[in-house]
Amino acid sequence: QEPPFLAINKRKGKQDMAEVERTKDGVVVLDFNDLKSEKDLTSSIEAGFGFSGIGLLIVKNVPSFADLRKQLLPLAPRYAALPKEVLDKTAHKESNYSFGWSHGKEILRPGLFDTYKGSYYNNPQHDDPFNGREELIKEFPESCHPNIWPVEDFPHLRDAFMQLGQLMVNVGLLVAKQCDRYASRELQGYSSSLSTIIAESLTCKARLLQYFAINDDPTARTRDSWCGWHNDHSSLTGLCPAMYFSMDGNSVKEEDIVCPDSQAGLWARKRDGTEFKVNVPKDCIAFQIGECSQVMTGGLLRATPHAVQALAYPQSVDVSRSTFAVFMQPNTDVMLSLPPGKDAAQAAVGQYKEGMTFAEFSKATIENFYTE
Repeated sequence: QEPPFLAINKRKGKQDMAEVERTKDGVVVLDFNDLKSEKDLTSSIEAGFGFSGIGLLIVKNVPSFADLRKQLLPLAPRYAALPKEVLDKTAHKESNYSFGWSHGKEILRPGLFDTYKGSYYNNPQHDDPFNGREELIKEFPESCHPNIWPVEDFPHLRDAFMQLGQLMVNVGLLVAKQCDRYASRELQGYSSSLSTIIAESLTCKARLLQYFAINDDPTARTRDSWCGWHNDHSSLTGLCPAMYFSMDGNSVKEEDIVCPDSQAGLWARKRDGTEFKVNVPKDCIAFQIGECSQVMTGGLLRATPHAVQALAYPQSVDVSRSTFAVFMQPNTDVMLSLPPGKDAAQAAVGQYKEGMTFAEFSKATIENFYTE
């Protein structure tokens, strides 16, 4: 049976490359209303996610997004300020710290543990998607474990986390449908469906991040000083624009201040090796293509290395940063299949081996970033 996105492609006129909207910095922009009306945006997808893109685009005019961002992001510095014994209640070693609180467990770059930020991970759609099935949880704890919430110590985190996470998944699903239209146009025999993978997934993962103020380190900041260069291994990642805070010790003095360092924040590396500062307006959602989509389109859609540069000293004193990322990814048993006529070398994802399920691919990826 013909996939539904192919039928849509036949009904709608193809987008001209001249119609692609961009920010003043050159980042591709999609309008939520165009996504909802199923306007053909395949040229925008090519410009953002294709070989010559930066692997990232933004979506504007998303209803209620700005309010949900304001509701969740200020919780990050407040949660991270709780006593260590409280935070440790939600740390979960058995899942490689892929659920609950994580701090100092990830490798920022070889030989250096990441103590510059704390993270809170959970599934943004389902608290217990597999109804406590012990065999799945034991085999794939990074994907299948039930959510871990600080119910007694910080009860308002759950609703804010889930509401923003679900909105970002819903918008991501519309972006994924456009990716399918582009792939079906360019790849003969393309039968995978990024949109179906996201719609059917029970294992999306979201990450609330808190980057701590740097009060006593005057050394020059490298591009990877807050988050090391990496590709996302999901199918599609939604990124919430960062929020900066003026801090008084562990207490928030002022929310959503202007970033005091124009070089700090998210950077992407283009295909030619040049580095590009990504500026996302506060009322827009950014979407990055992930390595699963790169595999399943044989390299047509391309994940791009990205990193986060820390605030320079002394602008960094008493200023922290929070953001929220949603990783839309396949269920654990989904086979990451290449398109007809493509091989693993063309997909160009190092840890991928033909025949891998997503759970196996995810485990191989996570083990590169975490250690005992």
